[in-house]
Amino acid sequence: MKINTNLPIDINPSYHQKDKAQIEDFKQILEKAKENRDEKKLMETCKQLEAVFLNMVFKTMRSTVQRDGFIPRSFEREMFEGMLDEKVAENIAMGQGIGLAQQMYKQLSRNFTSGKNEDPDIE
Repeated sequence: MKINTNLPIDINPSYHQKDKAQIEDFKQILEKAKENRDEKKLMETCKQLEAVFLNMVFKTMRSTVQRDGFIPRSFEREMFEGMLDEKVAENIAMGQGIGLAQQMYKQLSRNFTSGKNEDPDIE
């Protein structure tokens, strides 16, 4: 059995620029949350970063799918799939998520809270 290792991986540099910009935004918001000791803002920021991470996972997963199929590939289809992946990632992260935001919150809140480690959004 021969395995096809020539999977089409379409890396669009504009997506990576957007991801880098979102990570830079995360850094800036994190610094503001530290300055203001705003725990709710910290949790919101952690959820945003989890959404960025999930979006990257979805894009990577989608890039491994064979390009033949019922619906032909086009710029419009790739744009739609990219936007869909982004919204699905945001909805997952803003809901229960995969636990990444909660773990980041616990770690980061130790650095700037005044001894209390209560979590505003973790059940």
